[in-house]
This record gives sequence, C-alpha cells and structure tokens, in this order.
Amino acid sequence: MAHAETTAAHAKAEVSNVATKTDTAAKSDVKRVDTSVKNDAKRVDTSVKNDAKRVDTSVKNDAKRVDTSAKNDAKHATTVVKHDAKHADASVKSDAKHVDASAKNDAKRVDTSIKNDAKRVDTSVKNDVKEDAAKVEGKKAVKAKENLPAGVYPDTKDNWARDAIQAMTQAGYLSGYADNTFKPGAQITREQAAAIYGKVLQHNLNEQELADIVTKESSTSYSDVEADRWSSSAIKLVSAAGVMEGTSKTAFTPSKTMDREQFVASAASLAKKLNLSTPVKTEKVTFKDEASISSAYLADIQYMAQRGIVASGATENFNPKQPVTRAQAATILNRMLNGAGLATPKHTTTEAKAETAVKEDVKKADTAAEKDASKVSKDAKKDVAKADKAVKADAKKVEKDVKGNKNTAVAQKTEPTRTVRPVRRSTLKALDQKQQAALEDKVFAELNKTYKTEDAFQDYGVMYWRDNQLHVALKTDSDISTVKANLAARGDSTVNNYVVVEPSQYSQTEYDAIDANFRNYYNKNEKAGTILATFPDVENNQLYAVVTTASKATQQGISKLFGSKVKMTVKR
Repeated sequence: MAHAETTAAHAKAEVSNVATKTDTAAKSDVKRVDTSVKNDAKRVDTSVKNDAKRVDTSVKNDAKRVDTSAKNDAKHATTVVKHDAKHADASVKSDAKHVDASAKNDAKRVDTSIKNDAKRVDTSVKNDVKEDAAKVEGKKAVKAKENLPAGVYPDTKDNWARDAIQAMTQAGYLSGYADNTFKPGAQITREQAAAIYGKVLQHNLNEQELADIVTKESSTSYSDVEADRWSSSAIKLVSAAGVMEGTSKTAFTPSKTMDREQFVASAASLAKKLNLSTPVKTEKVTFKDEASISSAYLADIQYMAQRGIVASGATENFNPKQPVTRAQAATILNRMLNGAGLATPKHTTTEAKAETAVKEDVKKADTAAEKDASKVSKDAKKDVAKADKAVKADAKKVEKDVKGNKNTAVAQKTEPTRTVRPVRRSTLKALDQKQQAALEDKVFAELNKTYKTEDAFQDYGVMYWRDNQLHVALKTDSDISTVKANLAARGDSTVNNYVVVEPSQYSQTEYDAIDANFRNYYNKNEKAGTILATFPDVENNQLYAVVTTASKATQQGISKLFGSKVKMTVKR
C-alpha cells in the first residue's frame, strides 16, 4: 500500500514536473515564435522599405533616362531634319544643274542631229540630182556607165593590175560582171580558169587544131559537171587539150578555188600547148619558200619563172598555197601572152574572122566617111543635109518620148514576157538604192540556180532598171520560163511587183562587146566629144548611147558599121 502510494506520489511528481517543463517549453516556444514573428515583421518591413526605395530610385532613374533619351532623340531628329533639308536642297540644286546640263546637251544633240540631217538631205538631194541626170531624163531608167576607157572598170581604174586587166579584157579573154564591175580581189575558181583558158585556145589555135581537140572531148566526162553547166564546154575543151585535169578521174570540182601553184602550173600547160615562143630570161630559178612547193608543180612553175612570167629569186616567196585573185590571174596571163605576142587574139577561128570583118568594116567606114566629108558636090551636100535632118528628127523624137515616158517609134517584135501582170507606174512606190540592191540580191539568188554564178549569167542575158522596175532579159524561151517559175516560187510581193522577165536578142557579154567597139570608134573619130552614157535598149535590141557631139561623118560611120545595133543621140 505504502509502496503504491509512493509510486503514485512519485508519478504525480513526475507529471507535475513534466507539466512544468511543458509549460516552460511552451512559453519559451511562444516567446521564440513571437520574437521570430517580430523579427520577420521587421525584416519584411525593412525589405519592403528597401524595395520601395529601389523601385522609387529605379523609377526616377528610368524617368531620367527616358527624359535624356527623349531629349537626345529630339536633338537627333532635329539634326537629321536639318541634314535632310540640306541634302534635299543640295540634291534639288544638283538635279536642277543636271537637268539644265542635260537639257543643254539634248539641245546640242538635237541641233547637231538637225544639222547632220540637213547635210545628209542636202547630199542626198545632190546625189539624186546627179543620178537623175545620169539616167538621161529617165530614159530606160538604167544606171549609166562611168566614161572609162574600154576594158577599164570602176573598181579597176585605180587597181595595181589595171593595165593587165584592160589588155586581157580587150583581147576577149576576161570579162566583168553584169553590174559593170570586175571584182579584182575575188578568188579564181577552177571552172573560171577553164573558161579563160578555153577562150585563149579558141582564139589562138587554128580550126584543125581545135577540131583535133574536140574529137577527144567525147571521152572527157566528170560526174560533178552537168551537161548544161555554164562552164561545161570550156572544162571539156581544156581537159581534152591537156591544159587542166580533174581533181580525180571522175571529178573536176569546178567551184573549188585555185592556189598559186595550181594556177601557174596550168598556165604553163597552156603556154606549152600554144607553143609560145616566150624567150628564157633566167636559166636557174630559186624561191625562198621552194621547199613548200608541191613537187608535181615545181617544173611548170620553174618554166614560168625562167621566162619572167612569175617573179623568182633567193629572197622571193612564191606563196604556192595562196589563193589566186582575178587581178593576179590577169597579170600572169598578160605577161605570158604579151611576152609571146599573143595579147591580141589570132584571126583564125570563126569568131576571130568575124572580129577581123568588123575591123575591116571600121576601116571602110573611116575611108567612106573621109570621102563623104571631102565631097563638095550637090549630091553629097543633099545627102548630108538629109542625114542631118534625119538625125535631128530622131533626136527630137527621143526627147519627146523621154519627157512623155512613151515608147520609141521603133516597132518591137515581141511583147515583153512579164512575171506578173503589168503594173501602172503610178501605183508603184519608188525604191531607194538600198531597196534596189536588196531586190537585185534576191533576183541573183534565183538566177544562180540556173546559171550558178553572176559571171556566168552575163552570157545568157542582161539585167537593168527601167521605170522603177528591175528587168531580167533572157535569150531563150526555156530560160524565161525557168526563171519566171523560180521567182514566182519565192512568194515575194516585192519581186512580183518590181521584177519583169522579158526576151532579149543579146546577152550582157554581147552588149559589152558592142559597147566596147562603139566606144573605140567614137573616141577615135570624135576627139572633142564625150560619151555621157551607154545602156542596153533591150526593148529595141540595140545599145543606146548619149554623146555630147557627133559630126555627120561620125554619125554616118556608126550607122554603116553598127546598123540598128547602136542608137546614138546627141545631148548638149
């Protein structure tokens, strides 16, 4: 019992102690919490105050920065505005200066352009006046030839080979183109060389020698030389004569150009065939570039050099692979034939005999004219008066026809065959020189389909301008039909409206021969006169010539020598 009470008392004491301790601990905890709360409140209050100060400071700083930035921006904006204003002002002034300068330059250019145009117009008008005058008031509307000596062309009168070209042209070995040019710088083709050599053979071999060659022609045939090719007969002739060979057994390659060694070697073969007696001037010949000469041609080239036909020497280059030009070919041919005394064709062939007959007629005409001029009998005076009256009447008719754009009184045997229905002149707009040249190129493109080259065409026809239309006059009906078809196939309105295809008795080559003979006779007998113009009058199958003077004797001589082939009128 006592123990239990003791234990209970002890337990009560323990409880009391625990309660005391707990109360003390609780009070301590309360104090700590209260202190902590107070401390936290102080810290929060301090922090809030600090944050408030920082915010206030930050706001003030931001306000200052914003204010400063605004002021700076305002200053910058003011500066920019002022700068832009200055720049704009400077730009405006610069632009104004540029515009002013540009305007002045434009004004100068316009003024210069106007002056240049005025000069061009003035020059053009002068040229047109000159050209119109040369056309003899529009009669036959063809370009008049320049009054040059026979055998001299507008593009050879100042050429280094002028004399050789003139000599070979007068001899009948060379000829010019349909446009009255020679084209001295153009390269010689194999068929052109064959044509030249063929003429030389025909002029200088007798009939028996030519007959012997012709009998060999049947065995000469090349696959690339058609029977109707313009150069076919010449190629057969020179091949049969041994003057030229094909490039192979079956080909001649007619359009291929010739180089110097080929041309000189073939010319040597021609000289040997004609048995030319050209004296040897130098036995031993050398060339600086002899090593480059083909061995097959060397002997023939040396043959020509020994006779001075081509230059040689230790310092001389032969240039074997250089193409031969028409001027060089004329020079070589002239040296070769002149050296042997053959520049003028022999009078052995039919053609040569005809030429002899013409010259004899000229002599007879000269003699007759002199006799007629020396006569003083009444009959002679009457004849002269009649002739003078007839000439004046013809001249008046010609002038009247020219002014009225009428046809001459000479009757035309055949009406011109036209490619299109005849167009009235009033409906055709005149073509300028460039347009005329372009039209000529188109026509030659079609003509070359038949005749291959412009050079070949002149043996078959003639081309000329009349009444603002380009006339193509051909000798055969078959050629007329072919050319008409080719031109029509182009479907070109300019060709259809401005090109006329018609028949002609003579070709350009034949007209050139008539022209050359007329000029020789006139210049010989009319020393004080000048030939103003000559052109083919295809409509009447005659050469129309305009001269400044013509004595009665000259008129009678030309009438007797040329008959209806030449129509001469005097225009002072």
